[in-house]
Amino acid sequence: MKVLYIGCYRDHTGWGQAAIDYILAMDSVGIDVVCRPLKLNQTLGVEGIPQRILQLESKDSSGCNICIQHVLPHYLDYNGRFEKNIALYATETSNFKFSAWPQRINTLDEAWVISNQSKQASLDSGINVPIKVIPHASDIRKFEKRYNPLDADELKDSFVFYFIGDLTVRKNITALLKAFHLEFDINENVEVLIKTSQYGISPDECAEKVRSICTQVKKNLKIYAELENYKEELIITDRLAEEDIYRLHTSCDCFVMPSYGEAWCIPAFDALGFGKTPICTDVGGMSDFLKNGGGSLVPGSQEPVFGMTETFNDICTGHEDWTKIDIRKLQLEMRRIYEMYKSDKESYTELQEVGINAVKKFSYEKVGQIIKDELENAS
Repeated sequence: MKVLYIGCYRDHTGWGQAAIDYILAMDSVGIDVVCRPLKLNQTLGVEGIPQRILQLESKDSSGCNICIQHVLPHYLDYNGRFEKNIALYATETSNFKFSAWPQRINTLDEAWVISNQSKQASLDSGINVPIKVIPHASDIRKFEKRYNPLDADELKDSFVFYFIGDLTVRKNITALLKAFHLEFDINENVEVLIKTSQYGISPDECAEKVRSICTQVKKNLKIYAELENYKEELIITDRLAEEDIYRLHTSCDCFVMPSYGEAWCIPAFDALGFGKTPICTDVGGMSDFLKNGGGSLVPGSQEPVFGMTETFNDICTGHEDWTKIDIRKLQLEMRRIYEMYKSDKESYTELQEVGINAVKKFSYEKVGQIIKDELENAS
């Protein structure tokens, strides 16, 4: 068995990181894997790409009998010279049946998805080839290392709720801002930090957009007559190196992801591994890796997708649903974690430990073995 893995692992995106982790997971259990990059955006440079990935990329692809295409389904292509063609893709809404995806996916031999919600979305969209759930893999050794906290006075003596993610409609930053300002006043020892960026604009432009969003939320809440009576948000829009992202996790206390939909959410998963008690919408991969504890899943209601104008025309449309988080329940969970931190250190530490242990089932070796078993059982 020799596997050709095609993915966007040079793109420096969440999809790119997922591809890197899947490839290294397969390599960790002895699967003979060769990788080839596909460019979706940004650059095909090697900066930040693990050396082992580059070594696997340099291998000869002759003799590959299985092809895994980890791409947007628009780009899937069946090739008869392989014994098995596998589509590996992410979904973040209730279905994609009005898109070109079902026709493309059904030309391949098998579909691999990242979460149980993605499997259901695929079934509801008419995917008729076998569908397997293959969770994201992670290099869990990063959770065992020590990272120096960021040098910021606002982070040293306060309990910090934080967000890491792109500045897109789907991430629903406004829900976090609403919940935070509704629940906590200026006299409480809490802060909210937003680490974000937006493709195609500078960090300064992005920071200005985030400040505008924050100001508008506070004005529309109408809790205080003066904006100065609200807590001021901490905003980071500069691109951070991977280790600096880990330092950010170390510096903060409780990760919050109120997204309408997530195939997985690497920052939320990493927060779990760092013991940062993530509070997330009960959707997608977050539902899977938080179901056994270590954080909180907040329910929401289904509503039509709206505002995703930067995607392909036939996906993320109003024909699909996603999950709008219940902001009142988000408030309650943020308050519960904060009060536990203040007054019940034993329970708080236990909650952190549950998360730290929960990520172990998604190690390279564990997920690599899942993939190996699927490939061997199917051959």
